[in-house]
Amino acid sequence: MDRFAETCERVAARSSRLRKVAILAAYFQQLSDTDLETAVRFLCCGPVAGLPLSEHLFGKQEARTFAVGRAVLRDAALSVTGLEPDLYRMCNSEVGDSGETIALLVRGLSSGESLSLADAQRFYLRLYHTRLTADRVRLLAEALRAYRPATLKYLLKVITGGMRIGLQEKMVEEAVAAATGASLDEVRSANNRLGNLAAVALAARQNRLHTIEARLFHPMQFMLAKPLDDVADLEQPSAFWIEDKYDGIRSQVHVENGKAVIYGRGMDEMTGAFPELAGAFARVSGSVVLDGEVLAWRDGRALAFTVLQQRIARKSVSRDLIDSIPVSFVAYDILLRNGEMVLDRPIEERRALLVDAIEPLPNAVRVSAQYEAASAEEVDRLFEDARIRGNEGLLLKRRGSGYEQGRRSGAWLKMKRPYATLDVVITAAEQGNGKRATMLSDYTFGVRSGDRFVNVGKAYSGLTDVEIRELTRILRGATVERFGRVALVRPEIVLEVAFDGIQKSARHKAGFALRFPRIVRWRKDKRPEESDDLDRVRTLYESSLNLTAARERE
Repeated sequence: MDRFAETCERVAARSSRLRKVAILAAYFQQLSDTDLETAVRFLCCGPVAGLPLSEHLFGKQEARTFAVGRAVLRDAALSVTGLEPDLYRMCNSEVGDSGETIALLVRGLSSGESLSLADAQRFYLRLYHTRLTADRVRLLAEALRAYRPATLKYLLKVITGGMRIGLQEKMVEEAVAAATGASLDEVRSANNRLGNLAAVALAARQNRLHTIEARLFHPMQFMLAKPLDDVADLEQPSAFWIEDKYDGIRSQVHVENGKAVIYGRGMDEMTGAFPELAGAFARVSGSVVLDGEVLAWRDGRALAFTVLQQRIARKSVSRDLIDSIPVSFVAYDILLRNGEMVLDRPIEERRALLVDAIEPLPNAVRVSAQYEAASAEEVDRLFEDARIRGNEGLLLKRRGSGYEQGRRSGAWLKMKRPYATLDVVITAAEQGNGKRATMLSDYTFGVRSGDRFVNVGKAYSGLTDVEIRELTRILRGATVERFGRVALVRPEIVLEVAFDGIQKSARHKAGFALRFPRIVRWRKDKRPEESDDLDRVRTLYESSLNLTAARERE
């Protein structure tokens, strides 16, 4: 674990993707088979992922996730350091990472013992099987007193799941390929089939990737679409199949032997929120993995995303909610059919398999309609038709293309336009995480309402690191009050933000919230009094209601 931590520090210190991968690959080559599997597990799978962990309690088999909250980590740190909770909270707020904070605090207090990967794995297993919070705190405190602070930093980061060293799973796949001599495509394909990169790494070293069979009920990587900003940039519209881009929840459905599980884009399971869909999919014959969208649906058309929001993040839903907000799954691709991965087949073949798989299902499941266009003008017309149907825009899929998981190659293009833009003023700023932990990078913003500003949203994407550093300096000087990681600031900075819609919101003082806001630019040319006001927001909201009503009458 000491060398693991040293390697992570070296990876974190490099900005080059190729250099990060090279460092990791060299480390992997030095490890035994067991340590290779363990190191990869710690990097991207979790402390105990893929290990035999089920216990038999009271005659029942129980499967649990590895869950150690930050409060447990805090209490362990307090017991070792003797700090007051407020002082710990202040330190953690400044550093922005629990593992790093605690490692800094125990310098000079730990014995500095070395820790192997095998011993770290045994520690995680003990922690997993410990039920009482007090016992977990005690185990963690023992570790904090024993091991090197540099090692503890990553021992704790593995627990929290936030390595924050600029390393993505795709890069770990690249390092595994480089370290074992396997092709990257083979490693990625095996990882998508199995969903356990630690086991894939060992199989790659042992030259048995070809023996890994597809395993359902683990979320696979989605194919991504490249933005198409201007239809005039589309050289050959006839080379694409065209579908609506839906305003719902991107989802992946796994079905086998009457069991159906629905995963969201964040790889989280959400089957319980949509029991009627799970029931419909249970009627699929054979096995299948589908890519599509969950939508609120009534009278043959999609409803606004704000309607669907009421069913998100629920482990279970009432019959009244199911009846009042009916949903549909619109399928637009297929990844697996009857145990065989079909990613490499042309889109036309996958489409035929998709239709065959779900054609017998109830109306709650449907296949996305496909269109063709011979010119940019026809694409524009299809875009407007999609918006009239209540959808975001268009998805263009190149004829003959395969399903490229986790890639944004241009085989799929997405065409959507922001609903509008507003000039808003920053009212609060929050510290970021990872490399932005010392910067104010997340901005709450508002619009004018009389002589004050009322909040309508929050955004963190769209500015460069240089701009964020400059804004951090300005906002620190404009801070009027702090609440932990959040600074309330004088309304001086104007941003232009784009968004996809406006919804009523009791959480915002304005009474409205922007949907999917993103920063277009920093308006250095504008003063706060020149920003948009609440009347403008209200007008846009009412216009959207009128447009929706008009669409429903058509």
